[in-house]
Amino acid sequence: MRVQQPSLLEPDVPASPPPLLLLACSATKLDQAAPAIELYRGVMYETFRAHRRPDSQLHVIILSALHGFIDADAHIAPYDLRMTHGRATSMLEDLHVAMASATWPARFGQVFLAGGEQYRRVMRAAVTNRSSAQQPTDLIETRGGIGEQRSQLGKFLRNIALEPSERIGVLPNGTPCYRRAGRFVVGDRVRLSYSHLPGVPDKLATIRRIFAGPCGLTAEADVEEPTRGGGITVVGRWVCLHHLQPA
Repeated sequence: MRVQQPSLLEPDVPASPPPLLLLACSATKLDQAAPAIELYRGVMYETFRAHRRPDSQLHVIILSALHGFIDADAHIAPYDLRMTHGRATSMLEDLHVAMASATWPARFGQVFLAGGEQYRRVMRAAVTNRSSAQQPTDLIETRGGIGEQRSQLGKFLRNIALEPSERIGVLPNGTPCYRRAGRFVVGDRVRLSYSHLPGVPDKLATIRRIFAGPCGLTAEADVEEPTRGGGITVVGRWVCLHHLQPA
């Protein structure tokens, strides 16, 4: 049996603010000019490329030891300058200049600072500067050795891959419903697959709404069930998003 449809909110309800990743530049670079996110070839950038979903709602800004804060798609040439204590202090003394070249979002949600101690000094100051007009920011920083930092960055990127956004209503118990979560959008036709149950065949389904359920992010979906006579019947079910794949 299908649950009651959510009550719709006003159409101008804003989408949830995107998470913000501040990523330190790396010593390893391409030998020719390129967009910053491609120019840097350090291990943290390997982790970023391995775990970031292109459809995730994530705003990325890079802190360059030479250029200050820059957009991920800023086209820059290779250079050789490291973020020393003195260089970080110089940026902090003229923070508005260091921040001027990046496009900062008007609002942002969770913030992740990825880089060494000197980079994070400057990043913290920039976040404080930008978040003064909004609610207190949920701030996470990398800690430990480079292996631990890579693991922390990967976990952050995996967690936001399905970050829900665009609230569209509520369940009867007050749980918010959303239009999208990562690559999944209400109205999408998807494939329901229980990989831990090899005897259960995949089924097609259509997402009706997305919300946080007992097993995590959940879709209410119309699932196409085969009948004994060879036909198809549509059944409303709650399905954990990790059981869904694009059709």
